[in-house]
Amino acid sequence: ASSAPPKASATMGSMFRSERMRLVQIIERNDAARDVVRVIGELGAMQLNDLNAGVHFQKRTFSDEARRTQDLARVIDFLEKTAIGTGLKLAPHEGDAPALTNIGELEAQLNGLAADVKQARTHEMQARLSQNGLKEHVVVLQLGEAVYTGGPAVELDCTTSTPPDEAGLEMSASLIENGYAPAAPSEASMLQLVAGTIPRAAALAFEKLAYRMARGNCVLHSLPVEEPLLSSYGAKAEEATHVPKNVVLVFFSGSVLKTKLLKIASHFGVAVYDFPERRARRAALEARLQLELSEVGHVLALTQKHKRDLLTEIVHRCSYWRHAAARELATLHTLNLLSFDLKQRVVFEAEGWVPDSRVPELRAVLLAAAASAGRETQPIVNILETSETPPTHLPTNKFTAGFQGLVNTYGYPRYREVNPGAFAIICFPFLFAIMFGDVGHGSMLLCLALFLIKNEATLGKAQLDDIMQMVYGGRYVLLLNACFAIYVGFIYNEAFAVPLGLFGSAFHPTPNSTDATWDGSVVVFGIDPAWHHASNKMTFFNSFKMKVAIVFGVAQMTLGISLSLLNHLEFRDMRSIWFQFVPELVFFLAIFGYLVLMILIKWSTDWVGLAKRPPSLLNTLISMFMSPGVYTEESRLFPHQETLQLFLLLLALVAVPFLLIPKPLLAYLDSRTRYASLPPPDAASSGLQLPPAEEAEQAAGAQSEEEEGEAEEHDLSEVVVHQVIHTIEFVLGSISNTASYLRLWALSLAHAQLSELFWEKVMLGVALKPSGAPFPLNGLLTFLAFAIWTMLHLGVIMVMENLSSFLHALRLQWVEFQNKFYHGDGKPFVPFAYARLGQTEED
Repeated sequence: ASSAPPKASATMGSMFRSERMRLVQIIERNDAARDVVRVIGELGAMQLNDLNAGVHFQKRTFSDEARRTQDLARVIDFLEKTAIGTGLKLAPHEGDAPALTNIGELEAQLNGLAADVKQARTHEMQARLSQNGLKEHVVVLQLGEAVYTGGPAVELDCTTSTPPDEAGLEMSASLIENGYAPAAPSEASMLQLVAGTIPRAAALAFEKLAYRMARGNCVLHSLPVEEPLLSSYGAKAEEATHVPKNVVLVFFSGSVLKTKLLKIASHFGVAVYDFPERRARRAALEARLQLELSEVGHVLALTQKHKRDLLTEIVHRCSYWRHAAARELATLHTLNLLSFDLKQRVVFEAEGWVPDSRVPELRAVLLAAAASAGRETQPIVNILETSETPPTHLPTNKFTAGFQGLVNTYGYPRYREVNPGAFAIICFPFLFAIMFGDVGHGSMLLCLALFLIKNEATLGKAQLDDIMQMVYGGRYVLLLNACFAIYVGFIYNEAFAVPLGLFGSAFHPTPNSTDATWDGSVVVFGIDPAWHHASNKMTFFNSFKMKVAIVFGVAQMTLGISLSLLNHLEFRDMRSIWFQFVPELVFFLAIFGYLVLMILIKWSTDWVGLAKRPPSLLNTLISMFMSPGVYTEESRLFPHQETLQLFLLLLALVAVPFLLIPKPLLAYLDSRTRYASLPPPDAASSGLQLPPAEEAEQAAGAQSEEEEGEAEEHDLSEVVVHQVIHTIEFVLGSISNTASYLRLWALSLAHAQLSELFWEKVMLGVALKPSGAPFPLNGLLTFLAFAIWTMLHLGVIMVMENLSSFLHALRLQWVEFQNKFYHGDGKPFVPFAYARLGQTEED
């Protein structure tokens, strides 16, 4: 280790490659631990390593304080949920919360507030339950009045309250007239009554059980209550909720039956209330209940006001408390990563990864913090040398984060290897645009992307579902996809499958003929719109788009192979340069680079002016392998074409053994060299007698040498197997990957044909075609056809085709491009930073 400041890197971290990282060690006095952690958290440039990896959380130094802080966070969460449930909005958090100097004081304050809130909730619930009981009693008196004294007919539930032979009975007269009313107000009365309320869901079961228990010797009425009432049946009183209820009145005879009915009523959650026999007493009771109901309502209003006032004061501080608790908890978890000298209790040690360019800044802020605190000692900052692979630091912003996310889904970049995310910003949208190229569809996609970007401040804080969250997270990916789709749409000269003709045409119609005359010029930009009306339209576009797919596919894969050279240079792997990069590039360009060259020459040759038939490139490529040195086509692209083809074929064949053999062979020679450099056999083999200690040491050394030899053999076999697999994969993959890029051709044709089908069948066939219908009907028909055409474009093109093109472009990015140079087995750099507290993944 060295305490001297390292020389700053000449290159800053970028998306192209991870910035160089340094393993930094900090040594300071124990009493300065919180200040050091605070400085590191505010700087946000150090990812700390766990120096207590084998110690359980419960046994770490600050575990008790961390548990107290977690309990504090739960109290804050309770206060927030209570305030939100009351209808209050939390005040937004502004600025950074200072470090908690006395967690006990805040803990006492929050626990006191939580106790006050719980007490207010309890008083409110008690008042609500009292009010609900009075309401239920009044409802029982009001609904029971009609049944008890007679009046409107009340239908009985015949299946539960009366025998089957009395189904359909209506009680049109009063119970007194029918002999059901009690004769005297005593328990010995012939007819008694139990009245109360029951949750409607349990009413039917209660009626059946009561009727069976009484063996039919009861009359039961169940009347629905219009207003939902509170019920705590099956839950605690504090968890009472509003549910639909019924008023039940059970007429029966005998005190024994009454006892049984009350037990059943208690089981089913029936709230039993007093129901006097005389009308005057019922009226007096109802008047007294109404008075009590108004008093309880006043008490409830005061209780709710007190609770709301208490929560109103809390909501202004809740965000601050939550941020302070989160910051304190993060500080304590970080302190638990440090190594403290528990014996002498003098110093602690922190260790972590820091970007090379920010090491001087870290050193400066630590020294400044020590000076401001008035400490006599200064922290010691060492740069450690290690063989451990550092984390990968790739700074991104909201524009590049979406593209980097596409790459990270496949695998995070290895430290210091080329990052495909930097190239995905341009390559991915362009591949998408080749399949989705259309000015109209690209414009619709652009409108969606601009809407998401314009409202990102609102949408970023909204609770979106999974699909909408993915769309919002990739808003800048959609933006570039749309821009490139519009650009390629101008090249295709199409908008909703309609040729634009913005740059004119070199073909002019011939009078009295379906043919067109070429004036010898070309359009300024894109494809001539006359090709959209030509009889050989499909043949032209099929050939054009297929060749475009091959050209851009070979170009992107060549870029991927070239980027592997940068990785080899970065890791100083000269063998991989000469015996992997060079053979791969030679093999690939000798075959598929030559194919692209033939495509470009064929495009740039005026075969009509030469009066020659253009050669078939597919047949030429096949004959290159099947008939080496022989040219089978009628016309040549250039002189001595067969000689060049034979030379390129030989280069490709020679490149394969250069890719397969040298690296395993050199690894074998290295192992032999290391084995030959081992010291000669020691004295034990010459017959000399060694002391027991030396003999044991010699045996251990021999065993370790044997293990090293087995490890070398294992490593050598891995190199051989890996190189054989890599060679086969590259040779066969070059062919399959090139063919895989033909998906650009297929999806581009499918996109154009679907758009053309919708335009011709719906718009030209219905909307814009004279129908001969009267004025209102023809306008309605045109409107309906346009609506159908719009829905087809939104559902099929903008959703299904858009998603299909996106996934196919992603496949080409991941497999065909990235497998040429990308490993994707790195670890992300996650620094400890207070600024990250409370932020979402998108932030």
